[in-house]
Amino acid sequence: MTITNSGSGYTAAPAVTFSGGGGSGAVATAVLQSGVASVTVTNGGSSYTSAPSVTFGAAPSGGVTAAGTAVLRYSVASVTVTDGGSGYTSAPTVIFAAAPSGGTTAAGTAALSLSNVASVTVTNGGSGYPAAPTVTFSAPASGTRATGTATLAETGYDQYQNLYWARQTLAGRQLLVQLAD
Repeated sequence: MTITNSGSGYTAAPAVTFSGGGGSGAVATAVLQSGVASVTVTNGGSSYTSAPSVTFGAAPSGGVTAAGTAVLRYSVASVTVTDGGSGYTSAPTVIFAAAPSGGTTAAGTAALSLSNVASVTVTNGGSGYPAAPTVTFSAPASGTRATGTATLAETGYDQYQNLYWARQTLAGRQLLVQLAD
């Protein structure tokens, strides 16, 4: 399965359907990219003389950790998310640098944005497809619909048929078949 357009505006994983090609039973689940969309400052802290550093909890394996910068107006007023990161399955922690002595450290919470289709997990490849089926993603409430193309995998029977055809084509010639590990 190749995603040709990851779409945008999804707030939940879209339904994935397969049609055409003459087969049946293929089932797949879309996986959305998730990154930090925003930070709500729940406590601006005090005594900061310059904007404190902001760090986010690490993204899961294979993801990218988010990044941002604090905006200071007597206390931390907001956080500008400079890189939403990716791969988060829940909102990461937001950590501000400690306030100077006598001050209070700022606090905030991150909100995730589920927007684009990152991948599709085929849970059942189905059977009987003589040609690749058409892949359809459900449309988001707003944004653009994701698109993709299916690729048929050769089954053991298909591989046998291909070898039989090669043997018949090369009748009288020696056929050497080498299988990769």
